[in-house]
Amino acid sequence: MKKILVIGAGPGGYPAALRARELGAEVVLAEKSLVGGVCLNWGCIPSKSFLDAAHRFHTASTLGALLDESAAGLPAQLLAAASWEKIQARRKGVLDKLRAGVRRQLESKGIKIIEGAASFVSDHEAEIRTASGPLRENFDAAIVAAGTEAFFPKPFDSYKDSLLDNVSVFSLEKKPKSVVLVGGGVIGLEFACFFNALGVEVTIIEMLKTLLPGEDENVSRALATSFEKRGIRLLLGKTADGIKIENGMKTLLLAGGEEVSAEQVMVAVGRVANLSALGLENIGVPWDRKGVKVDASLRVNGKENIYAVGDVNGLMMLAHAATAQGEIAAENIMGKAESYDNTLIPRCVYAWPEAASIGLSKAQAEKAGTTVKQQRAFFMASGRALTQNETEGFVQLVSDAQNGKLLGGQIVGAGASEMIHILGIAISAGMTAAQLRKFVFGHPTMSEIIHEALLR
Repeated sequence: MKKILVIGAGPGGYPAALRARELGAEVVLAEKSLVGGVCLNWGCIPSKSFLDAAHRFHTASTLGALLDESAAGLPAQLLAAASWEKIQARRKGVLDKLRAGVRRQLESKGIKIIEGAASFVSDHEAEIRTASGPLRENFDAAIVAAGTEAFFPKPFDSYKDSLLDNVSVFSLEKKPKSVVLVGGGVIGLEFACFFNALGVEVTIIEMLKTLLPGEDENVSRALATSFEKRGIRLLLGKTADGIKIENGMKTLLLAGGEEVSAEQVMVAVGRVANLSALGLENIGVPWDRKGVKVDASLRVNGKENIYAVGDVNGLMMLAHAATAQGEIAAENIMGKAESYDNTLIPRCVYAWPEAASIGLSKAQAEKAGTTVKQQRAFFMASGRALTQNETEGFVQLVSDAQNGKLLGGQIVGAGASEMIHILGIAISAGMTAAQLRKFVFGHPTMSEIIHEALLR
């Protein structure tokens, strides 16, 4: 029986452990903090609990047009009554339940969980530092799923104890009156929606001239327009040269002389690997802030029995990508020959409107030399969207103009994170736009706007 050591019990590690055990391996899972990793405890799940609470207040704020004049002030009263303590308590309750569920699942499969920090002694031995002392574990193969940490570039690195990141934000004891979010990526946009819906004054500072750098320009433009309509201040193409903290306020000194002050500053410019405690030098594996390099099988370059999954390999810093990678790594260790491909990993932003993408954008496809056909339909033309007052956004499809094969898609609007999987399945199946057009969508639904786009 093969013995596999998995380092890290986050969304890459614990699915890898479960899959390896399912295939007949003996599995040891080492976790230095909490089962579930950053995603469950300080990322994907707690942020969605926050966002759901905020979205409910955002929805309540739109009720004015449906209320009798005597109740016209009700939306504002509801927002004023929002309880930060109860929002936090609900978040904690969700995490406790999910964390316990993951641990029960692992234990029920006979996976040995060791609470401690693991480091390599050799290619086949690791030391795990636990509260009761160090343990030694031999293994036939290892999967590194150690995750990443928030990145604080200059000048923020000198003030990190006074600033928020995507972990420390959940420890806020009260709702701030104002917040500056440094970074216009996924984390920045989601927390901008959260704070804005609760009545907090919000500013986003992004060094590039667009939100969601790297995504399709139509997606970025639609989100920027929506955010500004809701009073979120966008400072794009701006960088901070310095910070000063005084009288309970934090002030960013921007290049060009502009100053932006807020009660809280949250740095959301990405995450970096810190693998200094893993003993990778003992097994001859180099690493940098992007992590370690792997091949398509997720095997660490130059090593036959060491694999790396999730954020630590830099391929795609998303929880569901980490899960897919973890399972593939486990399968390959157990004799299969699977490869990981980023192409069909959905990318979702849980702001409002939501945004989701899969496959190639028009620009990416054209850069690869493909002649592209792009089709788009707007939710403004959707009966379901109109009845729900959710008319922001669009569906955009990218296909090969020569053979009609679907290459990618982008959705901005309510339910985008759910609908994107329709496009993912179609692309995975090798469907053409004409074939997907023949599918009958229910009416009225939000997803039938995909069919509308196919008619364009």
